Amino acid sequence: MLRISASVLALLIALLMPMTIGAGVGGAIAAVADSAAPSFELVTFTGEAYSKDSLKGHPTLLVFWAPWCKVCQRELPLMGRFYRQDKPAQLQVISIGFADTRTNVEAFVKARPSDFVFPTAYDEDRWVAQAFKITATPTFVLVDARGQIVLVHRGGGLLQNMQFREFLSTLKG
Repeated sequence: MLRISASVLALLIALLMPMTIGAGVGGAIAAVADSAAPSFELVTFTGEAYSKDSLKGHPTLLVFWAPWCKVCQRELPLMGRFYRQDKPAQLQVISIGFADTRTNVEAFVKARPSDFVFPTAYDEDRWVAQAFKITATPTFVLVDARGQIVLVHRGGGLLQNMQFREFLSTLKG
């Protein structure tokens, strides 16, 4: 009886895991690498407009995050440092706060000006996250200059991801 209960519990966890928004790799499959980025439109807190069309010709890292996400709270300062010190000139970074209220996202950004040195937008009603099939925070989506998704990285550690590092080396070389 215990063995069946454990199996049923494991099955329930496996089925429910993709429905949650949380840190780590356990979320549902996000945007698929080697596919075209979906159509989207965003306006940053400073009024800059971004869309699928505006990204063409510009390799771009989209950073999906939420203020309450502990992994995001650790990763965003690292992304700010990367942006200031190591980012190749050709790479755009756009931060997209979602899965919380606009007020919370804006307050989080304003309280951390040294971390948010890149354009930051709020994803109203999660339209952009849904277009990219993002269900976990943080999720990093790397889009090449042709508008193709080349990497989807869920959770922390993007800066150590070998595929990300290899992509960066193509921009520097």
